[in-house]
Amino acid sequence: MISIITCTNRDHMMENIFHNYISQSLENKELIIILNNDSINLDMWLCKATNYSNVSVFQLPEWKSASECKMFAAQQASYDYIAKFDDDDYYAPNYLASIWSIYKTNNDVDIIGKSTVYVYFQKSNYLGILHSNKENQYTDRVVDSTLTFKKEVLSKVPFIRSKYGSDTKFQKDCIYYGFKIYSTDRFNHVVFRSEHLQQHTWKITDHQLMNACTDLICTNDFNSIIQQ
Repeated sequence: MISIITCTNRDHMMENIFHNYISQSLENKELIIILNNDSINLDMWLCKATNYSNVSVFQLPEWKSASECKMFAAQQASYDYIAKFDDDDYYAPNYLASIWSIYKTNNDVDIIGKSTVYVYFQKSNYLGILHSNKENQYTDRVVDSTLTFKKEVLSKVPFIRSKYGSDTKFQKDCIYYGFKIYSTDRFNHVVFRSEHLQQHTWKITDHQLMNACTDLICTNDFNSIIQQ
């Protein structure tokens, strides 16, 4: 039912990428991985992929932009719905199932995501909520790492070639062309903040992001809080 696409240029994210995929309770799914780094050993990833069903791995030259990688991945998709998974975030087992339940009951929805998200700060073990006050309603923007959309949308709104901000531009163009974006609840997903700021395309500091969050708690077990 849903094709997951993940683009990465980091070898050490392999386990996280595969874990997010195999843990999904939704049975009809596939994973398409795009390696966007010339130094990554493709054979190692292909070998890992043989342990799981419906996994494809491709390698594109590192001079290709993230948006080009996403478009290539989407073109390989077998299913009519595409979910973008970031390589470093956490997607709980019911993440895709909860999204699919919305598509089944609302034919008008073209794009589903989350505008309110949990954020986990790995350095301090703090979990917080980045609020938008737009849960379970239509919106004009969701968090990039939570994008799921009908494949047919790309025939009118492709990912524009850009080093940064292609997901934001994609959503703006979708609104312009009349596609509907729905923000579901905050559960079953966590944005991970590594202690290494250079690993993030969003160059906000942990201090700034933490100040923007509410309901901060220190925990080593966020699963019991974020899953639903």
